[in-house]
Amino acid sequence: MSKLLSYLIPGIAFAALLVLVNETLVPATLHKADWFNNLMAILCLISLIVPCVIYFVKTPPGRGAQP
Repeated sequence: MSKLLSYLIPGIAFAALLVLVNETLVPATLHKADWFNNLMAILCLISLIVPCVIYFVKTPPGRGAQP
């Protein structure tokens, strides 16, 4: 499980950075656009799903509990 967390930490950091940049640097006109809100949601989901997929592809079955 700790190996999965080590894969997830960069994704969580990227999602947090993305939200921070979105709230501070993006103009209000873009916040009103539906396409931009959908894009931000998709990017946040991708930043959390891709590390999990990489972990499960690199970890052979039955080896997840071993250090």
